[in-house]
Amino acid sequence: MVLGIISICALPLACCCGLGEVIVIPLGIVAVVLGFMARNRVAASQGTLGGGSKALAGIVTGATAAAIGIMLVIAIFVFGFVSPSILNAIPTPSG
Repeated sequence: MVLGIISICALPLACCCGLGEVIVIPLGIVAVVLGFMARNRVAASQGTLGGGSKALAGIVTGATAAAIGIMLVIAIFVFGFVSPSILNAIPTPSG
């Protein structure tokens, strides 16, 4: 859960500078993996362990941060590389 929260909090850093995705996406993926491992451990304990809701919160926050980070990478790629070539391909009237 903590890694998911950290990755959500690091999203503004990802928006401001390009290095933020290097932090957000891996932390989100690790939060999801650890969340599923914790949920499996809680389920296998047959009620002796708690924390299933915290594990679910880690899965949700990690998946959200990773998804937003991936969308930011795609947006940076589209607006950084594809848009200028499209705009340069549009003929302009000469006058």
